[in-house]
Amino acid sequence: MPLHSKQPLQRSLLDRLIDDDPTGVRDSKAMTNFGLRELRDSVRRDLEALLNSRSSWLEIPDHYEELQASLVNYGLPDFSSMQTSNLEGRQRLCQIIEEAILRFEPRFVEVSVTALDEEMPLDRILKIRINAYLHADPLPEEVSFDSELEPVHLGMLVKEVHG
Repeated sequence: MPLHSKQPLQRSLLDRLIDDDPTGVRDSKAMTNFGLRELRDSVRRDLEALLNSRSSWLEIPDHYEELQASLVNYGLPDFSSMQTSNLEGRQRLCQIIEEAILRFEPRFVEVSVTALDEEMPLDRILKIRINAYLHADPLPEEVSFDSELEPVHLGMLVKEVHG
């Protein structure tokens, strides 16, 4: 049974800590009402933040297992010199993105990242599709996001795919 758009959900810790009206005595109605649409928007925002963050250059020794999933390693490695014009480079970048999402986004049960075929071969923007199952009760909710890697600043824009 998939989630219903009206089903109440709990906001993430970050969303609960953000206060848009710090002078107000009560939480706004928007803070207490939280449905599937708001959950998807929150996940999209956090996913975009993850993909636009860069992890440390430092190599962490394997015996420091907890550091691998800590804030020290949050984000993607610097891929500015990575060759993404060929299939092998695009597949490697997709693998790196998938590993980062699985490591730092616990709301996803399953993740698959693929590079989309280029419709215009001269277009320098790399398009990536992220398919995942959002951890939800009683059943995981399927979500898809399209991401575009802007080649100059290496920024990633994430949009939810509808339908």
